[in-house]
Amino acid sequence: MGQLIKVELKDGAICRMAPKALDVFLARDKVTRFERSDGWVVVGRDPLRDMKNSDKHSGFDRRVAA
Repeated sequence: MGQLIKVELKDGAICRMAPKALDVFLARDKVTRFERSDGWVVVGRDPLRDMKNSDKHSGFDRRVAA
């Protein structure tokens, strides 16, 4: 299985999901926070990649894979 990212959903559930699934859940405003290599990212507080330009991102993916 590929990399999975630890995610907390708005309903309080904590799960692991693939990066593309996280992108979908973020776009649907279902995520409270997710884990990067440098700690938890809080949606609405911490900077996120612009979803429209996510295919153009060429930098290191800091989301933590389990």
